[in-house]
Amino acid sequence: MIRLLLVLSLLPVSALARSTAPELLCAQYPDSPLCIGGQAACTTCHALSGPPSRNPFGQQIREQLSLGGVFEDEIEDALRAVELLDADGDGADNLAEILGGTQPGFDSAVEPECAEQAVFDNPWYSVGVYDPVFAFKRVTLDFCGRSPRYDEAKEFEALGPQGRTDALHAQLDACLQSPYWRSVLTEMGVGVVRPNGPATDINVLGNWAWDVRLFRYAMSGDRDAADLLRAQYLVVEEPPGTGRLAAIDEPRDVNEAYAQPLAREDRYGLVTTRYSLAMNVMFAPMPRTLVAHVYRELLGLDIAKSQGLFGVDELDGEYPWDSPRDVDSLGVWQEGCAACHATLDPMAYPWARYNGIDLDGDTTGTMIPDRAADILPEVDGTLFGEPIAGPAEWIEAAVASDAFPQRIVTLLWERVMRRAPYSCESDEFEALWRGFADDRNAERTLHRLIDADAYGVP
Repeated sequence: MIRLLLVLSLLPVSALARSTAPELLCAQYPDSPLCIGGQAACTTCHALSGPPSRNPFGQQIREQLSLGGVFEDEIEDALRAVELLDADGDGADNLAEILGGTQPGFDSAVEPECAEQAVFDNPWYSVGVYDPVFAFKRVTLDFCGRSPRYDEAKEFEALGPQGRTDALHAQLDACLQSPYWRSVLTEMGVGVVRPNGPATDINVLGNWAWDVRLFRYAMSGDRDAADLLRAQYLVVEEPPGTGRLAAIDEPRDVNEAYAQPLAREDRYGLVTTRYSLAMNVMFAPMPRTLVAHVYRELLGLDIAKSQGLFGVDELDGEYPWDSPRDVDSLGVWQEGCAACHATLDPMAYPWARYNGIDLDGDTTGTMIPDRAADILPEVDGTLFGEPIAGPAEWIEAAVASDAFPQRIVTLLWERVMRRAPYSCESDEFEALWRGFADDRNAERTLHRLIDADAYGVP
């Protein structure tokens, strides 16, 4: 480790990852689909393994920067200088890939699926234009888990244009109540919660089934999906085994109290369930894993991949890089660590009073007013680089961000479409997440999705 730090200390500033780079790239190319939300991913210039390794595009930029120069002063000219080069050798120049939404540092030119499609006679579908018949069959398969019955298909085909639109959305409404879609939401919830071990109420970590039920509840019906972060209630299945969910304000028995021991005012959705706190805080005084998990799963920003870095210099210029305070003396001020920890640590401070596992007592998953007070007398922090005073402000800033709707719509899109959006679908994808930001309702977002060309054009 010492040897690595010595090597890093000898490198010029511009040789390492810069937390300002994604924002500066997007300031230069604000219309790029890579910049939805205002920041490009670090993998635009760096290897998939993350900084400091560079991909071919990042290397081209590096060659334009002077050793020891001020990165922020030189990056604009460096980007201009490499626009017409083809870093990844895929036949599309760097500028075309940036403006098209593909990665200039990887062999991924504009997808064949985005090529102009000829319109021609087809006995089954209207190829190249939105086809309600195609969309109806797809909705039934994607959301009901089956193909349309012969009589359903024939009845739909016999309808006029408005009748087909109404029937398409009626079919989606029906399918969203199906056992199949409930199983899909359960699977999606498991992917977000990332459970370990059995779902049982006698687990010291807590029963992760409570978390998955909350996910299903917030993502269904006429509900606000922000409850994934805001909910102060618990979700039960009543009657048991029916799949029907109901919210309760307070625990009603010993099992429910074990699942959620926090006072109502201290609860914040999936962040502060017993399972979340036990699994993600455990015995650590600093809840870094907790906030990294929420940042990744509910805001779509993976710090391990150098995404969503908004470094805060808490040491006021003591080093040439943004550095956190290193409250638990782990050396996170060092340059190789600070690139991530200058973002991660200030995000974690507001949650330091929440306890993880208590093997000797009954404080697992609870709020302890003086927890970690010896290293963090105050729990003010930051989120997205902006000051945050406590958990409530943290949650509201997360809900109000672009990152939250982008993440939830990405979860829905990738489940339904079974892939990420193509570059030529970036406008429709942006319209979907901006629509979700307005109403924060998952089912209304799915209704908008099935009207999109990305869904209904065969």
